[in-house]
Amino acid sequence: MNCKLLISFLVITGLLAGCTKKTDNLFDKTVDERLSEALTNYQTALTSAPGWKLFVYPKGLESQDIKVGGLSYYLKFAANNRVTMVSDFLPTLAATTKESGYRLKALQRPSLIFDTYSYMHIPADPDPNVSFSPTGSGGYGWGTDFNFSFTEVAVKDTMVLKGNFNKSEAVLVKATQAEMDAAFTRGRLRDIINLSYDYPNNNPFLYFQASSSQKAAVGFDFNNVIITFSTLEGTTIVNKSMAFSFTTYGIHLMMPVTIGSYTFQDIYWDDAKKIYYILAGTTHIEFANSPTPLISLSLTNVIGSQFTTISVPPGAGLPFESNLFFTRYNAFSTGILNGPYALTLDDMDFVFNAGAKTMTVNAYLYQFGVGPYVAQYYYTYTVDGSGNFKFTKAANANGNGALIQTNANNILSYIESDQFKLDGFATSSAFLGRFTSNQTPAFYFTGYLY
Repeated sequence: MNCKLLISFLVITGLLAGCTKKTDNLFDKTVDERLSEALTNYQTALTSAPGWKLFVYPKGLESQDIKVGGLSYYLKFAANNRVTMVSDFLPTLAATTKESGYRLKALQRPSLIFDTYSYMHIPADPDPNVSFSPTGSGGYGWGTDFNFSFTEVAVKDTMVLKGNFNKSEAVLVKATQAEMDAAFTRGRLRDIINLSYDYPNNNPFLYFQASSSQKAAVGFDFNNVIITFSTLEGTTIVNKSMAFSFTTYGIHLMMPVTIGSYTFQDIYWDDAKKIYYILAGTTHIEFANSPTPLISLSLTNVIGSQFTTISVPPGAGLPFESNLFFTRYNAFSTGILNGPYALTLDDMDFVFNAGAKTMTVNAYLYQFGVGPYVAQYYYTYTVDGSGNFKFTKAANANGNGALIQTNANNILSYIESDQFKLDGFATSSAFLGRFTSNQTPAFYFTGYLY
C-alpha cells in the first residue's frame, strides 16, 4: 500500500469513528411509558372532576346524504371504571341516570371507550325501532360513535375527541357541580328538552334583533336537531344552519355562529319569561315572536335555482298545512301501508329545475324497514304573469310509482288539475315552502325549503 492510500484510509476511518450514531432517546420515556402516563392523566382528570359534558356530532349518515345535529351527555366517571350518565337523545333518558362501564385504552391514540351498553349506544343501535334512525331502515342508527380518541395528549378542561368508527366530532367539557346536580337530581335536562319542544308551537315566528337594522328569524328542526337563522341581505335570503344539542341551561351549538352584530355558541332559557336569549357580555338579546312571518317571499323567480326542493317530512304535520291536505296525505300513507306491499311513506320531495321547467315528485318508501325505494312522478310546468304554476304530467311514473299510483293520486290529482301559488317564509319550525291551490283554496301544504 502506498503512502497516499494509507493516509486516505486513516482519514476515512477517523471520520467514520467520529460519525458514530448516538442511540439516546429523543424523549426521557419510551412510547409505552408515555401512553401509560397519558392514560393515567386522563383517568385522574375524568374521575376528579364533578362531571363532564360530552357533545357528539354524528358523521356516519353523511354517506346517505343525511346531516343530523348533536347529542349531549352529562357524565360522572368513577375510579372503578364505571360511569353514570344522562342523555338528551330522549326526554326519558334525560331524566333517569344510567350506569355502565368505560375504559381508557391506547389504540392508535389514547381512547375513551364506553364498553357496556348505555345511553351512548342507543342512537348507534342498528335497530331502527331503538335508535329511530333518520334513514328509516336498519344498520345505521344516527351514525354516531361510542368509542372516541383524544386528539391531543394534554389534559384540559375542554378536550376534542374523534369517533373511532364513524369519525363523529366530539367535545368533552368539564362540568360544574351545579350543572351535574341539575342534570342528575333535578331533571333539568329533561325539562329544557320539553320546554324547547313547546316553545316554537307557542311562538310560530321567532326572531331576535341581530343588529340595529336587522332582525334574524329562528327556526328549530327538532327531527334532525338543526337550528336555522334566517336574515334578509338586500333581496337575498341568507340561511345559516347549525347542529345543536341540549344542556341544563338551554341549547349548545356545534360551533360559534355570527348573526348580525353577535357571535355566540350558547342560547339560554329564561324560566321567568319563558323565552330563549343570547348573551352579549352581560346583555340579554331576547327572542321574540312576530305576529306574521318575519321573512316571506314569492318563490316564482327562485324555485329551481336559489331553492330547489320543498320536502314534506314523514307524517307531514308542519305548520300551515290544511286539514284537506292532511286528510289526503293520511289516505296516501295509510293506503300504501295496508296495501299488498306494506310500504311506509317517508319524505315526499317536490324537486324543481328552473332551467328545464320541470318538477319531479319523489316519494321515499320503506318496506319492513328496508329502503329507501323511490316512487317518482314527472311534470313540466308553466308560470303565468300572476305567478301561478300549472303542472302537466310529462311521462309515466317509474316502476315504484306505478305500483302505488292510485294511493298517490290522493295528492297528485290536485297537482295535476289545479294552479298553485308557491311562497316561502321563515317560521319557528325552519324555513318552509308552501303550495296553495287557486281552485281549491282549502288544499295547501308546506315542506322544508332548501
